[in-house]
Amino acid sequence: MKNFLLLFFSLILLSCANTADTVTDESLDGDYQISEIDGQKIVSEKIILEFNPIGNRVSGNTGCNQFSAHYNQHGNNLEFSTPMNTRKHCEGKMEMERQILSSLEKVSRLNRTGQEIFVYSINNEPLFTLIKID
Repeated sequence: MKNFLLLFFSLILLSCANTADTVTDESLDGDYQISEIDGQKIVSEKIILEFNPIGNRVSGNTGCNQFSAHYNQHGNNLEFSTPMNTRKHCEGKMEMERQILSSLEKVSRLNRTGQEIFVYSINNEPLFTLIKID
């Protein structure tokens, strides 16, 4: 009987651990706002990334130009293809755009904490923070 109870509680603990992993491995889908890039809060611009898991496409506006890229997500691992973007010049917005597009190419993984998704490079450098838009 003791062995049965031990086995039963072990299975319960393992199933709870698997539930936590499932929440962490949630795939990106829908609209996310970049709230921080390279450690700096973004307050003046609403920079939105639109993730579409059908076709693994991400698109959005970097403050001036439109862009799109493919992405691959496997659990917490994440990578983007080289983004394609339009080529307008917007005075005062090009540096932010450059930061966003170059950060996408460095992405290696993500970490969810509540409503925020922290995105890191392969060297564990924080690149940007996303917040899901409902």
